[in-house]
Amino acid sequence: MVGPGNSKLSYDELSELVKKQATVIATYTDRVNKILYGIPLGLLLVNKQQRIEVVNKLIQHLFEYRQEELVGQRLSLLFPELDILDPNVKGQKVLARKKSGEAFPAEIYVNMYDASLDVVHVQDITERHRLEQLRQDFLAMVSHDLRTPLTAIRLFLQMCEQGSYGDMSTVGRRAVARAESSAELLISMVNDLLDAEKIDSGDFQPELQQTSTNTVADRAIFASQGAAKSGDITLEKDVVNDVFNADEDRIVQVLVNLIANAVKYSPPGSAVTVLGGIEGTRVVLRVRDQGPGIPKHMHSAIFERYRQLEQPKATKRRGVGLGLAICKTLIEKHKGTIWVESEEGKGSTFCIAIPLLEIVTPSEL
Repeated sequence: MVGPGNSKLSYDELSELVKKQATVIATYTDRVNKILYGIPLGLLLVNKQQRIEVVNKLIQHLFEYRQEELVGQRLSLLFPELDILDPNVKGQKVLARKKSGEAFPAEIYVNMYDASLDVVHVQDITERHRLEQLRQDFLAMVSHDLRTPLTAIRLFLQMCEQGSYGDMSTVGRRAVARAESSAELLISMVNDLLDAEKIDSGDFQPELQQTSTNTVADRAIFASQGAAKSGDITLEKDVVNDVFNADEDRIVQVLVNLIANAVKYSPPGSAVTVLGGIEGTRVVLRVRDQGPGIPKHMHSAIFERYRQLEQPKATKRRGVGLGLAICKTLIEKHKGTIWVESEEGKGSTFCIAIPLLEIVTPSEL
């Protein structure tokens, strides 16, 4: 018996406490099991010998095994090409194999549960893999089955316009010019799609070389003369010939895109100006137009994919909303920034800034 002042528990009290603790543990275990078996991901507990200790129902469903067939087996039963788990590799893509022998692509995430166990999250990515293959096939079709004939069509139209197939009437030349413009637009859209894919895949890295603000401005203006002429826009330049390191072709691509946008929104008879030079520790290039301006709330949104401003009905050249998004990514690959300075009714200035990795004097160019 427990006497007054004696803090020791009686046998009955101790037994009751043990029962309560057992109930708490059972409740906790049941809750953990519900989470383990209810989560919409395959879960495995694997020991340091790479043997399976616990599986949830989704794993059983994915691999067509019963729980007792998996517990105690080596992990290589499910992932034949996986030698050992590495918690440092996140989102590892592996080949998984079902009991029937059927293989499927899977993605696994490994986290350490305790000193002796790792938790492995398994996701079947068959559908994602299929969609990725469809995307690759579509891009291959766009590249080979669309761009090549479009280029041939544009070349033929240019030859017609130049009189290679005989003289044409004024009406005929105008019709050919409109067809050529349409072909150029389609080629531009195809190139944007392919550039976006290349950037997304992580294959693109800028090839830095020595260039100058004057060189990239001149190349961009030369490439944009046709579009500017058709829109009755004058292209002007106010550039200090400073030298910097960048992927010249990609910077020209960005400027051509910015000039094309400026031309598209500028009123006939106005000018689009390219400005540039070193400012502090970076090279800044600007494309200024006299268009309708951009609402402030759209200054960031226009650099998102597939986002476009409301365009006037008279706008002749339309796109898919990838141009500025690609420009943003290309400049960010140079560790730079891109932004717009604009007010409604006062025109717009698109700006790019690239840090100077190495100061070079013009005499070294």
